[in-house]
Amino acid sequence: MRKKITPFLFSLLFFLFFIKCSLPVYALDSNENKKVLILNSYHSGYTWTDEQTNEILSTLYNSTVNSSISVEYLDWKRYPSQENLTNVYNGFKFKYQDQNIDLIICTDDAAFSFATENRKELFSNAPIVFSGINTEGLANMSPGVTNYTGVLEEIDPLKTLQVAKEINPSLDTIYLVYDNTESGLSAGKLCMQAAQELSPTVKVVTLTNMSTQDILDTVQLADSNSIVLMASYSFNSDNQYISHEQFCQDLSNVSPVPIYHIYDFDLGYGVLGGYLSDGKLLGESTGELAIRILSGEQASSIPIIQNGTARYIFDYSVLEKYNIPIQDLPINNTLINQPFSFIKTYKTLVISVTCIFILLILFTMILLFYIRKINNMKKVLQNNNEELSQLYEELTATEEEIRAQYANLATAHQLLADKSDELYRLAHHDTLTGLKNRLYLYEEIDELLKKTPQGASLFFIDIDNFKFVNDSLGHNIGDLLLKKISERLSSLGSNNHFLIRLGGDEFVYFVQEIESKNSAYQFALDIIKLLSSPFKILENTLALTVSIGISISPENGTDIETLLRNADIAMYKVKNSGKNGVSFFNQLISDELLERINIEKYFNNALNDNEFKIYYQAQIMTDTQKIDGFEALIRWDSPELGMMSPIRFIGISEETGFIITLGEWILRNSCKYIKSINDKYNKSFHLSVNISAIQLMQDNFISIVRDVISKFDFPVHLLELEITETVIMESADLLSSKFKELREMGISIALDDFGTGYSSLAYLKHIPITTLKIDKIFVDDITDPGSEINLADVIIDLGHKMNLSIVAEGVETLEQAEYLQANGCDKIQGYLYSKPTSQQDLEKWILSYPL
Repeated sequence: MRKKITPFLFSLLFFLFFIKCSLPVYALDSNENKKVLILNSYHSGYTWTDEQTNEILSTLYNSTVNSSISVEYLDWKRYPSQENLTNVYNGFKFKYQDQNIDLIICTDDAAFSFATENRKELFSNAPIVFSGINTEGLANMSPGVTNYTGVLEEIDPLKTLQVAKEINPSLDTIYLVYDNTESGLSAGKLCMQAAQELSPTVKVVTLTNMSTQDILDTVQLADSNSIVLMASYSFNSDNQYISHEQFCQDLSNVSPVPIYHIYDFDLGYGVLGGYLSDGKLLGESTGELAIRILSGEQASSIPIIQNGTARYIFDYSVLEKYNIPIQDLPINNTLINQPFSFIKTYKTLVISVTCIFILLILFTMILLFYIRKINNMKKVLQNNNEELSQLYEELTATEEEIRAQYANLATAHQLLADKSDELYRLAHHDTLTGLKNRLYLYEEIDELLKKTPQGASLFFIDIDNFKFVNDSLGHNIGDLLLKKISERLSSLGSNNHFLIRLGGDEFVYFVQEIESKNSAYQFALDIIKLLSSPFKILENTLALTVSIGISISPENGTDIETLLRNADIAMYKVKNSGKNGVSFFNQLISDELLERINIEKYFNNALNDNEFKIYYQAQIMTDTQKIDGFEALIRWDSPELGMMSPIRFIGISEETGFIITLGEWILRNSCKYIKSINDKYNKSFHLSVNISAIQLMQDNFISIVRDVISKFDFPVHLLELEITETVIMESADLLSSKFKELREMGISIALDDFGTGYSSLAYLKHIPITTLKIDKIFVDDITDPGSEINLADVIIDLGHKMNLSIVAEGVETLEQAEYLQANGCDKIQGYLYSKPTSQQDLEKWILSYPL
């Protein structure tokens, strides 16, 4: 029955989801952008912290308040030291001292204490909303602190122990686990008080000062009248930070008795549950208080919330492990990991179908009863006189008609069953290729995965540039190509290989058992080789490449949804690396993709929001020690991502094409600014601007440069464009004419980082370069006593023989500067004279320069 109903329900859910997504979302606009700082005591990735922070962000983003939110972490869980706080203080002073903060949201005690002590100096003396602080932590707060409110952490171990007592009335021993941190000691104290309140005769065994292995060994010997109660446990007896999730899982693996908890963040790692302080409820309540303050209410006038942030939560899989009936749990509890129940989900349908079958049975019994009665009447009529013969014939005819109707009913029932099987087949197969579809993957393959805990592999296959086939040749050719691809992929299959078409040009191969990662890699290469042969579709010959991402169970996931998502991420790694390849999923790929997504996400508004800043680093003439000019260097001060150097975002900007807009913006603004400096101080400072290969490839690049020079009346002989060796080596023929045109205009061309790339000297004869820049790695060799050959000398000598000006970058010591001056280097650039300086500070530096 499940197979018959499931397609209908999926279709209904998809329709409702589509309707919801199609509806417009309206939000009230506000002219005032409120700046909010979320300050977390612990680190990103700590489940408790992430749950609170995500719920706070969700609540704020879904409100009508227009806010700009920054999220910071003290990392107090792993580094509870004054040195850490000092470093955090210095960092925040740099970032927030000059910013106007409207509200501070603090999660847990360390962040609240730090904020109350430093908000006047660092955070505009903003009001505070705290989240997850217990009553003891609030009582220990420094006297005289005002302008705050918040949500107390609701911890009630007694309710958890009462549940344990209800489940096991013979409970006589509690193994209590907590660490020696402030939060651990506080929670442990509450647990011991609750145990005494539950029953003075209950024995409490504290495992805090034992090693991790000793705790596991002790719990392993617990008898049936015992339980384990977990509080906060993130440090072992040696004060080393540990993964509390892994510890809970290890403890569950050896424990013969249930493990209860007072927090929700270890659910899903073998913990039964209890009356748990819920990070999501804390975050939601905190976000609502924040909205009230951002809307105009005074923090001190809002009462502190003390209840409503805890609830009964239990893990269904752990209940089954210890054979605990759901009936023994408190009402209004929440169950996680509860398996799908057809009867509960389709209760009304089951009752309806059951009633129909009962009616059919009753009808059949009635039919059989009348058939028997007719037979009896037939025997009676046969013994009666001939006057009743006519009535007997009519009854016989009636019997035959009823039998015929019954036979028709049976035939209809069989047709219904056959149709149901056909509908199931259609629901689980792709109509175009006949392969299994996404629904089959999530239902049937997920069950196979549970039976294959080790070595199962999922291959996410995406056809490169398939969209071009549809756009250029039509969808009919595209459909025929997909059929051919399906036929080839199917030829690789065996008994433990399952090929699924997800949709479009995406396919999945699930291999139930595979020997090693090398075997998985070889299988992926077989797929690439199989599809590399050209496809003949009607009169077209098509050559394809594919990108394949691989995830392996259990290290990359233990369910289909997780494996599919991670394989998809690995596949996109291949796409971003040039396509036509294979990649295994790992966390680094996930982090790189997340950072790339974030950077691309914030690119669009960064320029309009004035987040990009141009810094200037001076170039000094070695013979006169006077300022020759400045190199323009881009920085991105993102409210969400922090201050970023070009190394992190320039490559992505080139891939996305954003470098064209950004590069023109840098050229225009730096020319405008240096022109104003020259006019103001009657100087002739040069300006050096880095140019990307993507910019040079534009047909209108020369026009853009001319327009900038004309608009700001910038002297062409003072402008220098910097390029890298890579740009020349990859595109020398294409760009040669543009370089010559720039030189004819009077613009200088500098070759940046000379000697660190291909280092081929042939192109120097054909590209009109005016300046060679010596990379810092060669400058550092000047003072290296172990360096027999100084390449800086070679570059200076080579450049001068070609009538080029030489600039040394990264000069940091007087010894390096004197050496370069003595050996004929023309200009010096580095921290010895000036760090990259913002526009606000550049004029001060110029005026303070001794020459």
